[in-house]
Amino acid sequence: MRINLLTLLSLITPFAFGDMRCEYGLISRGLTPWEVQQRCGEAVYTDRRVEHRQPGYFVHVDEWIYDQSDTRFQRLLRFENGRLRKIELLGKPRGPSRLSASAADLS
Repeated sequence: MRINLLTLLSLITPFAFGDMRCEYGLISRGLTPWEVQQRCGEAVYTDRRVEHRQPGYFVHVDEWIYDQSDTRFQRLLRFENGRLRKIELLGKPRGPSRLSASAADLS
């Protein structure tokens, strides 16, 4: 039974710790921006910059935000020097306020 439990954990763990499912496949660390875009489409927000880490060492950073639906959490994807290094879970997207929708119904 111990081997079966370890096998099960090894199958679950990669997805639980930082992968992301998109319409056309699974996204994981190490992919290029092109590979991510092919699987997930366009991001809703992108940012590009160069970070100075230590004397003479610069890192090209791209950060993309994906908003997959109104009910799922947003994800921040961080690329460093052309490779996906981090997938961070953000908050759920904010929709129209229920209060403003209720007030509009009264008028």
